[in-house]
Amino acid sequence: MESIYLKLAENRTLETERLLLRPVTLDDAEAMFEYSSDEENTRYTFLPNKDLEETKNIIARLFMGRPLGNWGIELKESGKLIGSIDLHKLDPILKKAAIGYVIHKNYWNQGLATEALKEIIRLAFERLDMNMLLALHDVENPASGRVMEKAGMNFSHIDPYAALDLHKEGRISQRAYYRLTKEDYFEKH
Repeated sequence: MESIYLKLAENRTLETERLLLRPVTLDDAEAMFEYSSDEENTRYTFLPNKDLEETKNIIARLFMGRPLGNWGIELKESGKLIGSIDLHKLDPILKKAAIGYVIHKNYWNQGLATEALKEIIRLAFERLDMNMLLALHDVENPASGRVMEKAGMNFSHIDPYAALDLHKEGRISQRAYYRLTKEDYFEKH
């Protein structure tokens, strides 16, 4: 029986109509820094990168150090890295994982995040034989929830005390949770 990790290793590059989901390398540092250093772009995800060196370290540690389940989002027409998407909190026994993504703000509202998310969902259920996927967003970022809904995920609940906000001191982040089970996925596909 193939493991989830072997299947991930066999699916390092994925292609959609407009996107190439592929491994991130140090050559992507400048493109990644362009969006990961922008406060508006990182508002609901992580603290902005301070300099290119920090971005290179993140690429080396997160994307190259633990490459399985991490993809860069490349726009096929230009070859430019415009974001990243990942499967994390991977549980190979219960066959569930969480999905996270970030897209350069210059590419928002074009359906690109939804396109990337749909491809990772397809991979998870059709190739990795996952049972359930989870995703979440800050309630102040409803656009991310719309991406999840358009990709077929279902609203689950709101956690009113999810975490301390990294960007606004003293603010408690409320998060909306979405999920998709293999039964719900295959009912629609």
